Parts: sequence; structure tokens; C-alpha cells
Amino acid sequence: MKHLTLILTVYLLTITIFSCVQTQVIKPAQKIKVLAKFLSDEGGDKVLISKFLVIKVFSDTTLFSDTIFVGYYFYKTNKQKFDTVLLTLNKYDGKTTIKNYFTCPDYDAKIGIQKAKINFIDIDYWEGCETGKGDCKPLTFTRSKQEKNWFLIMPCGGTETSVTISGIDNSFKKQLRLFHNNCPPYIELTDLADGRYSAYMTACGLGGQVKFNLKTN
Repeated sequence: MKHLTLILTVYLLTITIFSCVQTQVIKPAQKIKVLAKFLSDEGGDKVLISKFLVIKVFSDTTLFSDTIFVGYYFYKTNKQKFDTVLLTLNKYDGKTTIKNYFTCPDYDAKIGIQKAKINFIDIDYWEGCETGKGDCKPLTFTRSKQEKNWFLIMPCGGTETSVTISGIDNSFKKQLRLFHNNCPPYIELTDLADGRYSAYMTACGLGGQVKFNLKTN
């Protein structure tokens, strides 16, 4: 009886260990999130390929080129091409002669290539606000009620950049701190309420405060 109990215990322990190993092995692949600008269609047969210029990588992933290629099935394409997009991608691990090649989840462009709205604050404007030698009137960024995936891209200030974005009425505050390899700094505006905001930067090459308004048409 003791011998049978020992055998059952060893068997159950083995099954448990095997299950844990299996669970670790079948972890889903990490999705790569990228803000990008559409450049061109590169053709294809069953799988179509589009080329994009990378603006900002959100995921903890290093891309080794400013341009990437994205594949998707021809029958899962978007009806229209978007100028700026939010890409959700899988790394392609198969054999291909195309460098920097990724695919949409399930090769579905409706999932992987979504319209994005991107506004920018350029370095010359920010520097003009810092020095007082430029036109530093508050900027206004507008959206429609239907728009999603709305982002604001800001300039890098040097090796290390810190930015604090605040609502003028103190209803919102967000702090960003990043090094040059993670530039540019950004904030998603999608769920922010209309109103007045300020962004204050401290960095070795750029600093000071800029103000901007968010408005829904």
C-alpha cells in the first residue's frame, strides 16, 4: 500500500511539473506597438506588404531601422490607406529576404493597421518659448468626436529628458522621464478632456514651458 501511494505521488508530481513547463512554453508572442507613417504599397499576391516610416515604438522592443515592412492577407486589408497609423505587429520568424519584416495579428490589417492622429511640438517652437525669442502663443490641437488613437509627440531635450504635462485646472498630471534611446517623448491625448494644458521640460539641451489647448470639433 505504501509502495502504491509513493508511485501515485511521484506520478502526480511529474504531471504537475510537466503542466507548468507546458504553460511556460505556450506563452503568446508579445505584440509590438508602433506609431508610423504610411510610405508605399509594395505589392504581393496572397500576402500584401506595405512600407512604413517609424515615428515612435511603444513596446519594449528595438527596431533596427527607421522603415519597416508589414504583411497582411489581401482579403483582410483596410478599404482606405491612412497617412499616420498605430501598428500592432507580430515579429515574423519565418524565412524571408525582406529585412525588417513584420505581420499583422492573424494577417488582419483591420486589427494591425489602425488610423492614428498625431500632433507634434517641434524643437524650434519649444526653444523659442524657452528663450523668449520666438512666438510662444499657446498651440491648439483639434479632433473630431469619432477619432481615436490620438498622440502628441514632443522633441528630445538631450541625453536625458524629463517632461511634466499638467492640466491648467489641476485635473491631470503626468510625468515622463526617458533617455535618448527612447526618444521622442509622447503622450496619448485620446482620453484627455478638452481644455488648457502645459508641458514643462528639463534637459541639458532644451527646457522651459509650452502651453497647448485640446479642442473637439
